[in-house]
Amino acid sequence: MKNSNKDLAIKATLIGSVIDLLLGVFKIFVGLLFNSYALIVDGIHSLSDLLTDGFVLIVSKYAHEKPDEEHPYGHARFETFGTIVIGILLIIIAIFLAKDNVERFLNNESLVVPGWPTLLIAFISIISKEWIYRYTLKIGKKINSPLIIANAWHSRSDAFTSIIVFISLILSMYGFHQADLFVAVIISAFIGKVGWDFMWGSIKELVDTSLEQEKLDELKDEIMQITEVRGLHNLRSRKMGDKAIIDVNIEVSPDISVSEGHEIASWVAKNLINKFDYLMDVTVHTDIEDDRTDCEEYFSHKVDLLPLRCEVIELIRKNLSIEENDSVKKIQLHYIQDRINLEIYISNEEYKNQIYTKLKMNNLFREINFYQKL
Repeated sequence: MKNSNKDLAIKATLIGSVIDLLLGVFKIFVGLLFNSYALIVDGIHSLSDLLTDGFVLIVSKYAHEKPDEEHPYGHARFETFGTIVIGILLIIIAIFLAKDNVERFLNNESLVVPGWPTLLIAFISIISKEWIYRYTLKIGKKINSPLIIANAWHSRSDAFTSIIVFISLILSMYGFHQADLFVAVIISAFIGKVGWDFMWGSIKELVDTSLEQEKLDELKDEIMQITEVRGLHNLRSRKMGDKAIIDVNIEVSPDISVSEGHEIASWVAKNLINKFDYLMDVTVHTDIEDDRTDCEEYFSHKVDLLPLRCEVIELIRKNLSIEENDSVKKIQLHYIQDRINLEIYISNEEYKNQIYTKLKMNNLFREINFYQKL
């Protein structure tokens, strides 16, 4: 996230903080003065917004710091951690508020009819919280920040609860006195639900949850736009705050050089990063076929690998005479489908048949092709 985006996030959070402070204080004061437990709980909800706003400001400062030696992928997980803490705080607040008001409800505690100023403050809260929700959500989407978006929805939850409080106050004024306590419990449950949603989404991110399938399909389509890419497999992704890291195996022609394969991979990475702002790192592996295998089998060393170049060259040299070895100027190996296609560049073609006869019986080679090299 660029510094300008970081400033937008801080600005939106600060504006929300001021509104939360004013609303929280006025709701609690009016609720105490004019006998509304629901409005008092709603005021505490607004102050919980203020608490989370402060936490968002602190987390945002560290979450968007540039990568360093100890954190080569940046500090985006601070944002994930911050969202989890917000969720936990909301759940704790919800439990205590629900417990207190359930006890009042079960004890059939007598209630005094709330005064009309409670309606006014509830209405002001609805308008204010809906506005800050829309403003903060717009900023969160613009800078692609789950933490800012989560904080926006926290504000929207306050708008919803204020609507419920508004209705309960009207009911209480018309004789349904227990409505105030009942709504206070409902609001507490709503706060807890919002907290759980925030926490669970971020917990999934901490265990490297993949991007949504729709985004993965978009990435695949973009990769296949490059003509030289014949296919792809093992596209994997994991979220890092408002960013994501991906790695993918692309399939290219087996006849190209290593440097050409590397260049194709570089173009794939460049195109992806340029098109999708949420990508912070792309790793592209170059294959000539879909060579994926069962991970457990691979890491248990049950997969038989072909010998490396030095072993293959040694095997070839041992099968050839001194004259034939002197004629061989270059050897090219292509590892395809568990066997090797062998290209031999020779300076004297009279040895071609002899070399072919000595090597063709080896099951390691699928094809043996000769080329003239002066």
